[in-house]
Amino acid sequence: MILDQYGNSVQYKAARAAQQRGHRPWEPIEKKDISDLIPENDRVNLMSQARRIYLNFGPIKNAINQRSMYSVGRAFMPEFKGMDFEFGRAATDFLNDTFYPIGDSRGGMHDFKTNLFTWSSAIDVDGEIFILLTETKNGFPIYQGIPSHRIATPKGMKDGVMRGGELKDGIIYLPSGTPKEYAFCDKNGMLSEWIPAENMIHLYDPEWQYQGRGLTALTHCINDCRDIIQSTEWERLAMMQMSSISLIEYNDTGGSDMDDPRNALLGGCDTVPKGMVVESMDGGTVRYFKSNSGGKIETLVNNRPGNPFLDFHDRLLKSAYAGLNWPYAFYNGHGAGGGTAQRTEIAMAQRAIEDRQDLLFYAARRIVSYAVAKAQKRGDLPQSTEWYKWEFSTPPKLTIDDGRVMKELESAYKLGFKSASDITAAMGKKYSDVVRMKAEEAAMRQIITREVEEKYGVHIDSREIAMMTPNDQPDQELIDISSDENQQPDESANERMKFDNLKAKFDAYGVAVRAGAITPAEVDEDAFRKEAGLPIMSPAVRGAWKEDKGYRRPITLVQKVAAATGFGQTKAQPEDPKEK
Repeated sequence: MILDQYGNSVQYKAARAAQQRGHRPWEPIEKKDISDLIPENDRVNLMSQARRIYLNFGPIKNAINQRSMYSVGRAFMPEFKGMDFEFGRAATDFLNDTFYPIGDSRGGMHDFKTNLFTWSSAIDVDGEIFILLTETKNGFPIYQGIPSHRIATPKGMKDGVMRGGELKDGIIYLPSGTPKEYAFCDKNGMLSEWIPAENMIHLYDPEWQYQGRGLTALTHCINDCRDIIQSTEWERLAMMQMSSISLIEYNDTGGSDMDDPRNALLGGCDTVPKGMVVESMDGGTVRYFKSNSGGKIETLVNNRPGNPFLDFHDRLLKSAYAGLNWPYAFYNGHGAGGGTAQRTEIAMAQRAIEDRQDLLFYAARRIVSYAVAKAQKRGDLPQSTEWYKWEFSTPPKLTIDDGRVMKELESAYKLGFKSASDITAAMGKKYSDVVRMKAEEAAMRQIITREVEEKYGVHIDSREIAMMTPNDQPDQELIDISSDENQQPDESANERMKFDNLKAKFDAYGVAVRAGAITPAEVDEDAFRKEAGLPIMSPAVRGAWKEDKGYRRPITLVQKVAAATGFGQTKAQPEDPKEK
C-alpha cells in the first residue's frame, strides 16, 4: 500500500476533480434540469448585470455589436425560392416596399433590418428576445418585439400546474415540453395577458438540452467584467489624485514654511514681508532655499497602472471573448503569426456570424411568411401555394484580401466546384439580381447607341462603349456576315483556335507518354491522324505496331537496335559505320 505524508492511503482516480479534498470547498452534487439549476431569480440577476456591462464596458459592447453588424449588415433581402415566378416578384416587391419599412408596430425608423440588428444584440445581452406576430384593425400584418423581462411569472402567481400545463418562469409548457402560452406582464410585473405560442417567436441561442429560457452570453464572465470595471475606476481615481500633485517639497520642519509670504497671508497677516522670496513664472512659481538647509523639491513619478495591472485585465478580457465566441483580435489587434493568424481569426469570426445568421433566418422566415399569408388574405397579393418558400441574402463574407478570395472563387468556378450563385452569395448579392442588372445595362447601352447613331448618322462599335480589354470582340449580331471584310478574320481566328487546341492536345499526350502515365496504342494513332488531317497508317506502320505487340516504344528509349522513322515505323540500325 502506498501512503502519503500523513499515513493515509493514496488513491488514484481517472477523474480527480470528483475527489473531495480539505483545501477545496465542498459542493453538492446536482442532478437537475437547467431551469432548476438557474431559477428565474438567478436568470434575471444575470440579465440585469449583463445589461449594465453592455452599457458601460466598451470591449464587450464592441464584440456584441460587431457580430450583429456583420451578421445583418445591409442584407437580409427576401429571395423567393418557389416556381411561381410571377407571384414571387409581386411578393418580393410587397415585402421590400411595404412590409420591411412599416412592419414594426412602432413604425418610424424601426425597419426590419434595424430590428434584426437589435434582436441579435439582445440575444447576447439578455439571452433572448420575444417577437409577437399580430395585425392592425384592418388586417395588415405587423410584429412587436418584447424584451425578456416582460415575459415572466406574474406577481401573485407561483410556478406550477395551471391552464392545462405547467407554468415555469413565465411560460406554460405542455407535458411534451412544447410551450403553450406566454405570460406578458406590465412594467409592474402584473399579468397583462396570456399570449398563445403560435403567435410568438421565442428567439434564443440554446446551449442546454430542455432549455426553456435563454441565458446571456456574458454568464461566464460577469464577475470578471465587473472586476475590470471596478478596478479601472479605482485606478482612474488614483491617477486623478496623483495628477493633481505637481511637486513634492522636502524641508526640515516637515510642514509648510511660515516665512512664506503666501502662508503669512493665509495666517491673517495684512502686509507682505519685504524681499523677493516668490517669483511668478508662466503661471507657476519658483522657490528659493538657502544652502545646506536640507530643503528640496521633486516631481512626482507616476508608474501606475503597471504592466501586471494591464496584463491581468488583458487575460480577463481574453476569457470573456472566448466565451462570447468572438476573436479577441477584433478588439485588441491581430497577434503574432502574420497573415495566417489573421485568416484563422477571420475564419473563426465568419463561423460565428453564420451561426447567428441561422438563428435570425428562423425568425425572418416566420415573420415574412406570416406577412405574405396575411397579405394574401387581405387581397394585397394573389393566392399561391408557395407563399412560405423564402430565403434571405447575407452580407459579404469577411476577408482580409478581396483579390485573393475572388481569384479562388474564379478558379473554383472554372473547375466546376462552385456556381455563379455561390460567388454572388459570397459578395452579399443575389445572382438573379446581378443577371438582371447586367441585362438592363446591356439593353441601356444598345438603346443609347441607336439614339446617338440616328442623331449623328454614324455607326458605333459596341467595343467603344464597354470594352474591357483590347481583345474584346464586337457583338456578333452587329457584324455583317455577308461582308468579306468581316468574315475573313473570323475564319482565321477559328483556324488558329483549332490549331492551338490540336497542338495543346498533342503536347499533353506526349508529356503523359514520356511520364509513363499513358501507353500509346494503335487507336490513338488512328485518332490523331484523322484529327490532324494526315493519311492513314501504311501497312509498314501497322506491321511495326503488330511487331511491338500493340504498343509503341517511346523514342527516348530506342537505342542501337531500332530508331523511329515515323509514326511507329522502324528500320535496322547497322553497327558498322561504313555501311551508313
